[in-house]
Amino acid sequence: MNPTYRLEKLNTVARRRVARLRLIVSPLSLPATPEADRAVAWAIIEADNLWAGFLRAYYLSAAIHAKAVSGGRIILSSAVFPDRQSALKFAARLKDPKFNKSVVSRRDEPAWHNTTDFLKLLQRIGASNLPKVQAGLAYSTTFFNHLRTVRNFYAHRCDDTSRKAGGVGIKLGLSATPSLHATQIMCTRLPKRPQNIATDWLDDIGNVIDLLCA
Repeated sequence: MNPTYRLEKLNTVARRRVARLRLIVSPLSLPATPEADRAVAWAIIEADNLWAGFLRAYYLSAAIHAKAVSGGRIILSSAVFPDRQSALKFAARLKDPKFNKSVVSRRDEPAWHNTTDFLKLLQRIGASNLPKVQAGLAYSTTFFNHLRTVRNFYAHRCDDTSRKAGGVGIKLGLSATPSLHATQIMCTRLPKRPQNIATDWLDDIGNVIDLLCA
């Protein structure tokens, strides 16, 4: 995703990607099959990329005073950015206060999926829509805390990431021990929910995106 002068455009692009991923995981249920494992692995990694990419594009859009869906333009009270590199340098200093490279690499940038760091950036640039963003990131969802953990399992598939992903099952009340496989967790429906957890997370991502762009 790319920064834009209209958050409506960013919202549309992000929402389209959410919808594509949702189509992949929404039909899945227990017992988890090898085919389901492959589908969930791809969708969760892409969902994490989508979320991080959206927040990065959102920050860069705010840096150029993008207009929200409601029509108000984002004003910055604490920073002025003549170009994208200057905005990225500012963001890189959140990760390393001594950062002084002329060009920012992706490795230099902050962890965009981290909502705490994202809020710190918007606070530091004095974004006028900060209260709206704070409200959007207060949305009740478990994906904020657990999406990256499950993504790391699918990206690395080692004992450590497997154990941590199993811990998500404990925190969601699905198991007393970290014995559940990540795909079992993602294909499970929580009580009173009409769909699996992976689909719930994608819906939550879409809803938060809507709130931030509104």
